[in-house]
Amino acid sequence: MPSPTPTILFFDAATTTGWACGPAGSAPESGSFRWAGEGASHGAVGWGVIRKVREFIDERKPDEIVYESPVSPHFLKGKTNFRTTVALVGIAFAIETAAYGFGHRSRSMTKLTVGQIRDHFIGRDERGKPFKGDEGKERTWRKCVGLGWIDPESDEDTGFDRTDALAGWSLAETLIAPKLATPVDDLVVASEAKKRGKVFRP
Repeated sequence: MPSPTPTILFFDAATTTGWACGPAGSAPESGSFRWAGEGASHGAVGWGVIRKVREFIDERKPDEIVYESPVSPHFLKGKTNFRTTVALVGIAFAIETAAYGFGHRSRSMTKLTVGQIRDHFIGRDERGKPFKGDEGKERTWRKCVGLGWIDPESDEDTGFDRTDALAGWSLAETLIAPKLATPVDDLVVASEAKKRGKVFRP
């Protein structure tokens, strides 16, 4: 029977991966890590994924595992190399493999695109165009600070990998447990930040 307060684990899947995990309706824990050392082989990265996913499952016992799906290679022509494309697609494949092998067999794996995540978390500009690149990452970072999910004054890890994962976790929370989901509307975030003596600027 599904949990009324599901624990959601989200991976911003890349060679350096952001993660966020926690029960819906609560501020999630988060961070970032590498599946394997810099310059590691595809095999080492894949094995790192399997080991790390098992560690998360054993320690945090998520009800749902969600990840950001890699961009289709069709859209990356000229922007990346074959080795990187194989790694990104392989990491996604390995996450699903590990989740299936370590107990998530009866659950469908949720995949979210970066476009879906940003539309949910930071919206679009006045012309209705999505925020891309560094601007999208900066806005995502500021909203995570506004929500109190990261603290640039005390946290060691305040990188974009972590905040991108928090944005993905927020969308997953909204889709999986909408009645418990934390509002991320700019006005609500500004009000909550003010209560903590902070100023939120989208």
